[in-house]
Amino acid sequence: MSAWLNPLLERLLPPRCIICDAPGHGGMDICPSCLASLPHNQRACSQCALPLPAGDAAAPVRCGQCLKKPPVFDHAVSLFEYKDDAARLIVQLKFNDRLALSRLFGQLMLDKVCASGAAKIDAVLPVPLHRSRLRSRGFNQSVELARMLSRGLQKPLLRHQVERVVATSQQSGLDAKTRRQNIRGAFRVMAAIPYEHVAIVDDVVTTGSTVNELSRVLKKAGVKTVSVWSVARAPSPK
Repeated sequence: MSAWLNPLLERLLPPRCIICDAPGHGGMDICPSCLASLPHNQRACSQCALPLPAGDAAAPVRCGQCLKKPPVFDHAVSLFEYKDDAARLIVQLKFNDRLALSRLFGQLMLDKVCASGAAKIDAVLPVPLHRSRLRSRGFNQSVELARMLSRGLQKPLLRHQVERVVATSQQSGLDAKTRRQNIRGAFRVMAAIPYEHVAIVDDVVTTGSTVNELSRVLKKAGVKTVSVWSVARAPSPK
């Protein structure tokens, strides 16, 4: 059905660029010029996706922090550096209810993980929100992103296997050490996860404390390999 329905919808409601309002491209709500202008995370740590100085983008490199103290998760892919229009659009998605952005980011993330060879996973798990924050916000942006990836990769979407059982304070504005302390024990596995390789999906990774704690819980539950996929990666605060 989608083979004929999607082209029909594009004719009736043609995509428009969410930045400049020019016609979209490739069925996406962004034009080629604005897509090219976004701060793509082209050279990054192969384990945590931290943006690295310019160099040979084809050579996998791990950052100093991952060499010194590797995170629990095994691999990470992030579309953009968290700055400029990328940061502005993510804020609009999270706090201004622009859910259409989740479709665009989901499509772009799907393209990137497929092109990078990172798509060989068994299931997709969005970072859970605590029920109190979910009530106040009305939606979980990570679920919306993960839904696009699950559908595109034809992999299970794990929405209820892990819950956020502690209503932690906002991670933004906290230093790395406080973030780790803040998130410790926040997640609990509620149902069996019979998959060897799970991809955690989030909008922004900053220090990696949240996805690292979630990875720890997953591996304790028997998951062997954990990847982290995010829209943006911020420089880690000290």
